[in-house]
Amino acid sequence: MDDEGRDDRKVARRSNDECRRIARDTKAYFKLGRTWPVNISRVLRTGSVLTLRGEKQLVYRVVENSILGLKDAQTKLIDDSIVITAKQAIDALATFGEGRARMTLAHELGHAVMHASSGAVDNRAAGAAGTTTMSKLNAAESAEHQAKVFASAFLIDDTRAAELATPLDIAEEFLVSLSAAEICFERIEAERQRTAAAARVRQANDAFQVLMRRQAQEEKNKKKKHYLDARCSACGSLTLVQLGTKVGCETCGYVGDHPDDG
Repeated sequence: MDDEGRDDRKVARRSNDECRRIARDTKAYFKLGRTWPVNISRVLRTGSVLTLRGEKQLVYRVVENSILGLKDAQTKLIDDSIVITAKQAIDALATFGEGRARMTLAHELGHAVMHASSGAVDNRAAGAAGTTTMSKLNAAESAEHQAKVFASAFLIDDTRAAELATPLDIAEEFLVSLSAAEICFERIEAERQRTAAAARVRQANDAFQVLMRRQAQEEKNKKKKHYLDARCSACGSLTLVQLGTKVGCETCGYVGDHPDDG
């Protein structure tokens, strides 16, 4: 199958965390800060984009629905310019604030930033959710999976999302698809649980260390010699220890009766 028809392709390996970092860097490039909902349509019309291969001209084209057929959007590198083409319906829905259409455009921006190269074409199939055969088998090298992660991170602010109670709240707050919101919600919950588990491990370890130090001190105290409350008859030092029925001085070596015995 050629580039125009296939729904995914193998690209350089990137972790989800790396894709999210790239998305945050892209938001910084567009000076978006912590603003939401992101106006993705306006972003695509700014005329330039910082890709992993440097800054490039960004051309956003809106075409009649029939031109792209079964594809909602497409990203190409043409004469060193990145061209993102979207159906009129997708552009209109995104402008209206429809979640999936906005995800589609952010998805294509992810391709533009991470994947655009000579001869390669990245398509967003109508109704696609970003999951393909390749992404299921090898997500880290799937262009579609990487773009899906990028799109979510570009449109959703994790700090704010962590304050929301349900996936639906996230979808409504950031104007993204419910499926994207659910994935984000599950990831944040998993991270929260890992953080809580790590905190419990640290607390248990701290308590264990305190216990070990206490036991060590108790053992040290047990081994520590206890001097008698009397002065040595020979040298006057308070270093007398009991030696059976006698006492001994660890300072001068005296051995004899307890001074109080007369």
